Amino acid sequence: MKKGQRKKLSKKVSENDFLSISFLKGKTNPKDVIIRIQLKRREGDRWSTVSEVDLYKTKDGQYTELKPKSQKLNNQHNLKA
Repeated sequence: MKKGQRKKLSKKVSENDFLSISFLKGKTNPKDVIIRIQLKRREGDRWSTVSEVDLYKTKDGQYTELKPKSQKLNNQHNLKA
C-alpha cells in the first residue's frame, strides 16, 4: 500500500446491509495498519453506519481497539493476536 492508500473489501449481507473491511496505513508509523470493520445500511437514498470497529495493529502484531469517532470517552481495549 502506498501512502494514503486504502484497501477495501465489502459484501452484501442482506437487501439493504453491507459489511466492509478496510485496511489503512497508520499515521504515526506507516508500517502499522488500521483495520476498520463497518456495517452500513441503506434507508431510501441515504446510507448510515449501523456499527463500526477500528483496530490498530502494530508492526509487532499487537492489536488495540480504537475508540469510535463518535465516542468522546477513552475506552481502549487491548487484544492479543
